[in-house]
Formats: sequence, structure tokens, C-alpha cells
Amino acid sequence: MSEVSRPARRWPRLLILIASSLALHVALVDWGRRHIIVPGQTQAPTMTVELRPVPPPAQPVALPAAKPTRPSSARPANAVRRPAPRRVPEPSIDPPDEPIRETVERIPMPAPQDPPAASLPTSASGAGQAGRGEGEGSASADHGNNGSGEAPDAAPGKVYQTSAPPSALLEYDVTGTKDQQPAYGRGSIAWHNEGDHYKVEGKAKALFFTLLNFTSVGALDAWGVSPELYTEQKGFKSATNTHFNRERNVVSFSASTTSYPRRGGEQDRASLIWQLAAIGRGDAGQMQAGAVIDLFVAGVRDGEIWRVQVLGQERLTLPVGALQTWHLVRMPKPGSYDDRVDIWLAPQHEWYPVRVRYTDLRPNGDYTQLDLSGLKPAGQ
Repeated sequence: MSEVSRPARRWPRLLILIASSLALHVALVDWGRRHIIVPGQTQAPTMTVELRPVPPPAQPVALPAAKPTRPSSARPANAVRRPAPRRVPEPSIDPPDEPIRETVERIPMPAPQDPPAASLPTSASGAGQAGRGEGEGSASADHGNNGSGEAPDAAPGKVYQTSAPPSALLEYDVTGTKDQQPAYGRGSIAWHNEGDHYKVEGKAKALFFTLLNFTSVGALDAWGVSPELYTEQKGFKSATNTHFNRERNVVSFSASTTSYPRRGGEQDRASLIWQLAAIGRGDAGQMQAGAVIDLFVAGVRDGEIWRVQVLGQERLTLPVGALQTWHLVRMPKPGSYDDRVDIWLAPQHEWYPVRVRYTDLRPNGDYTQLDLSGLKPAGQ
């Protein structure tokens, strides 16, 4: 049994030797093919690769450098402290808290005085009155504050002959603009002459809204037309009252705390027109081209001397026909928010106002004009 198993053990060794010999021959044949050149056979071309470094750019590229962080307390020794830019506050678009006043000056008024007795003319009727135009003071700075806070004395006023027109109802065609849009409507002024008292009521309407509504009541005395209470309402604003208190001799306003001593001859915005008509009707010679009539006029918040200039005669074509008129104008002071007022009085019709125009002189301002379209004397 032991002899038979020995030949069986030799076979694996022989197989390993044979496999190793074959592998060696294969390796030798492959090496020979690559290194031994057979005559007549060309060698395959050889590719050579050379690696060269990339040249630097012509100009170096500046990259943004990160800003080094530094504690807020750390500053270089040579650092210069620059003042922070001053922040300018943006203008406010909110409306002012205080209402805009029509005037910027306060007109001092001395204590009330009686008109000179010698200047009182005789009157043929109860409507005719002698008066004094309130010319004390003028539009110049000489009659305003003198800069020291003390009020100078007012200059003597000019004496006017006055005769108030008889009662009548005047109807007007109204034209103008409201917020820069055309406006058309109707208006009326009812003038009541009761001998020693008067009342004037006026209104101007356009479509469904009221442009202007006012009332003035007072006396017809030696000064002419002397108001006691003036009420005005514009658009949708609240009505305001201006008081001419005869007992306390004070002119005061419901729309402000401003007040003035009352001396007589003061006017409101409605009575002014009828005082001018009374001056023209009292003596037509007082109306001359270039003449100036100074009257103290109280508005809705304060008052000032109004300088009314007589521009001259003009012929107007109105709904009631062609009329010869006297054209008077009141120009507000530069920078004032008040209106320009133009008045046309017709001597052939008792010096009634046949045209009145209020013009807002601010940029893109509006205007309201009343043209006489009907005249009804009292009792008709």
C-alpha cells in the first residue's frame, strides 16, 4: 500500500513545474517581440510629452481684500477722527397746527373817537349819513409797529361824505374755479337800509355746494356803514364770527384770540363794499382815478389797513346790459395769503356793486366772480 501511494504524490509537483515552465516561456516570447526587431519591420512612432510651467500674467490681478475686523475700541495711534456727517431732517408734510392768518401784522388802534361835529353835513333822508373813512394808518411801515414793540399813534383819518344806498336785492351770475376746476353758479346780495341800521346778506353757490356765504349787521351813523357783527362761511368750512363790540370798544374774532381797540369806522369784508358805495353816492367827486381810500378791515382772524385804489372808469357788458362803472381794487401785501378784491360800482344804479371778483394770488389759486344779472329795488 505504501509503494502504490508514492507515485500518486509526485503528480502535483510535476504539474506545478510544467505550469511554471510555460509561464516563463510566454514571458520570454513577449519580451522578445517588444525588444527584438525583425529585419524589414518598421518601429512604431513614439509620442513624447513635455510639461512646461504656465507663465505669470502680464499684470497682477488685484483681488478684493477682506477688511480686517478690529474691536471698536481699538484705533491706530495716528488715526484722524472725522466728524460724522450731520443728518438733515426731512421736511414735514403735515399741516401746521395753527391756522394760516390772512395778515402778518397787527394794526394798533387808539381809543374810539367821535367824528368831528363840523364835518357832519345835513342829510335829506334817513339813509344819508356823514362819515369818516378810516384812513388812520396807511399801508406803509410808518403806520405799523416801529420795531420796538410799542405801537405808534395812528395818523388822522380822512373825512368822507357818505350816503348809504337804498335797499335792494342784487342777483349775480357766478363764475370761477374751485380746485382749478371751472365752477358756475348763482349768487345774491340782499342790502337792507333801515335808516339807522343796515343788514347785508350774501351767498354764492355752484351746483350743489356753497362757495361763499356771509352776513353783516350794524349801524348807519356818522362814520357811514358801521358793522357790529360779521359772519362768514367758505365752502365746507365752519362759520366764523367777527365782533365789533361797542360797549367794550373791542374788535374780536371767534377764530383767533387776536383783538383790536375799536375807534369807529372799522369795516368787515361785506360792509366794505357798501361803505365804498356810500362814499361814491355821498359825493361823486371823492371818486377820482388814482385816488386812494384807506380803511381798517377786519377779516375772520385779524385785521389790517386795506388800501383801496380807484383805477378809473370802465364800461362793462353784463347780463343786465352795458354799464359805466368805477373800478376799485384792493391788493394784498406781498407774501400775504389774503385775496385780491376787485369791485365795480355803477353810479347810474345808486352805486351798487355790479361786479365783484375775489382772486387767490397764490400759485394755482382760484377765483370767484359775481356779475350782476338782476336788480330788484325794495318793495318789488
